Amino acid sequence: MQRSVLFLGLARPPKFLGLPVGYLVALSLGVALPFLWTKWIIFPLLGAIAYPALWFVADKEPSFFEVVRVSFGTVRGTKNRKLWKGDRFGI
Repeated sequence: MQRSVLFLGLARPPKFLGLPVGYLVALSLGVALPFLWTKWIIFPLLGAIAYPALWFVADKEPSFFEVVRVSFGTVRGTKNRKLWKGDRFGI
């Protein structure tokens, strides 16, 4: 079932202009907003350079931003960390 063309078509991430939506949102926030705020032509040029780079990264690692988010995320320590010399998050 997981090799079915219908399953593969419905299970893939949504894309727009060849980029997954998360990548496109990151690109547009990094290019469109600074361009609108400053009116510097350098931002669309940077976007034209960043688009192929993001397309390549999205092709190799579709969940890149999820990996970065999890890698840089932190979990605060519990209140009794000093007492038990460690954290326990489960029940």
